[in-house]
Amino acid sequence: MRTPVSGLARWVCGWAPALGLVTPASARPMGVSALVRARDEEAWIEPSLRSLEGFADEIVLVDNGSSDSTVERARALVGRLGLEVRIDSAPGLDHTALSNRVLELARFRWLIRWDADCVAHTAGPNALRELRRRLLELPPWRHVCIHPAAVEVAGDLFHRVPEIAVRYDAHVVTYSPALRYETAVTRAGGRPIAIEFLRLPRYYAIERWPTPAIFHVNVKPARRMLLRHFWLEWWAERPAMSLQEYALQRARKEWGAANLDDAAATFTARYCRRLVPFDPAPYGGYPALLAPALAERRFHVLYADGAIVGRSDVGPRA
Repeated sequence: MRTPVSGLARWVCGWAPALGLVTPASARPMGVSALVRARDEEAWIEPSLRSLEGFADEIVLVDNGSSDSTVERARALVGRLGLEVRIDSAPGLDHTALSNRVLELARFRWLIRWDADCVAHTAGPNALRELRRRLLELPPWRHVCIHPAAVEVAGDLFHRVPEIAVRYDAHVVTYSPALRYETAVTRAGGRPIAIEFLRLPRYYAIERWPTPAIFHVNVKPARRMLLRHFWLEWWAERPAMSLQEYALQRARKEWGAANLDDAAATFTARYCRRLVPFDPAPYGGYPALLAPALAERRFHVLYADGAIVGRSDVGPRA
């Protein structure tokens, strides 16, 4: 488990690289490796990877067994972006092992954990490249973990969850041989859930970058939403059944679902009913790379008598 470390302790330990006690960040060439884990993200993979132009020096993408066109769409960008794109496959790894696999393949000093459903501003004061300027300002020997702001939309591009609009769970971190992703099991709602975390040595300084450059697009097909809902519990419990079987078993018990499609439709409607409208204005508007999806409106929340009643996954309103 993680052990809390005070700010003073981190400040003191932060001088260890300068004193030669640990490997400095400057042991690796200056640059940014984008660590991308992907599985069935065909809707967002192209704008997600394009967002990294001007910020990252390489994209290291490891696919976790996609059944859609995620890998093909990513491969189509190889040689077309202004940075190197390397693609690997690891369908049998669990979430934490997958993260460590991507970590091991990275080559540059700075690592950004980049989800395949993240899309960033590429121009203007909120552009992701402004974060790169911040990285260049830091002492080259120093180990730092920066948590950038991530604006989240959910259900469709025009709504969000009511609890929070901006998250800080993403991270940009200097490489150290001691970095490692680990899994912790905790409880939520009376059931065990598995949580992945990055274990940071004490010599890392921690800070936030509040500029809203990144949008986390939590907009998935209905079945993906259903499986994601039960995934942390399935991972923690490790039952002798697939995630699909586990999700259907739970959905039958909790909602009386007849099959996975029925369960997915039920869950998506329940999830969307609690959403609130999203205003992009405080965050510099939508990233330009989302323009095609905004026009297409493949996913859109449905209203009746002023209240959300569900979501359509088949395209724009007639």
